[in-house]
Amino acid sequence: MKTFLFEASTPVATSQESLYHFHENPENMRQIAPHSLVVKEIACQKRARRGETFRIRASQFGLPIHWTGQWEKVEEPRLLVDTAIHSPFDFWRHSHIFSPHAVGTLLTDRVEYLLKGGFAGWLVSGLVLPVVFAGMFSARHKATRRHFAPQ
Repeated sequence: MKTFLFEASTPVATSQESLYHFHENPENMRQIAPHSLVVKEIACQKRARRGETFRIRASQFGLPIHWTGQWEKVEEPRLLVDTAIHSPFDFWRHSHIFSPHAVGTLLTDRVEYLLKGGFAGWLVSGLVLPVVFAGMFSARHKATRRHFAPQ
């Protein structure tokens, strides 16, 4: 079945290097997770390395999520790509793209995905998840901008 694409960008007032290093550590997910996502446990290295895995135990809207991801591409300071090895998705590839911008860095999240569940998963992927992702990444981007805001 066809996969879906979600993309969102936001300018962040920091350097590419700082933003890259923040995102390469899955532990920082706790700082930018929306209220609907409760992060319970993260097992990871502090720095991303191609081929390394990380594990996340969380719940979203009260539903448990057990996630194992792997760093597919690591190109400091411009790109991090993680894929799901074990997750609620048949396919998941999340590209974190860091580009120069007038205020510092443009953060772009590009997610290619397909939820498990055959045709029903395909319908939810196309009709429901774009709305969920829009809210989730809006909250993540707002929290990221706040994290890097001058004090």
